[in-house]
Amino acid sequence: MKHTLLALVVFAGFALGLTAQERISLTTPIPQPAQVVGYTVSALLLKWEPTPQIVVTLKGEDGKYTDQVYEGATATTLMIGLNKANLSTRSLNQRIFDRLIADGRIVGTVAGTVP
Repeated sequence: MKHTLLALVVFAGFALGLTAQERISLTTPIPQPAQVVGYTVSALLLKWEPTPQIVVTLKGEDGKYTDQVYEGATATTLMIGLNKANLSTRSLNQRIFDRLIADGRIVGTVAGTVP
């Protein structure tokens, strides 16, 4: 009997606590993260096996990273193209951005020069 009563008291306290939790209303709201207006290529992974895969890691101006992934036949075609590419006219990074833009994964224009 004591165990049943104790269990009911604990359950009631838990259930009431869920509906009456304290909260704070901020005088000054926390600002949302800044809008990202540019990316740089942080890393590029070309993997032939076991499944062809390309992972392009982009670093936003906000310091956060995002991955763009190509797999399968698309990755194979892109890797063969990169392997044969003449990079004297467009850098590897420029070609990566060109492809991401062409595929609609990012929208923008490529700027800057090869370091």
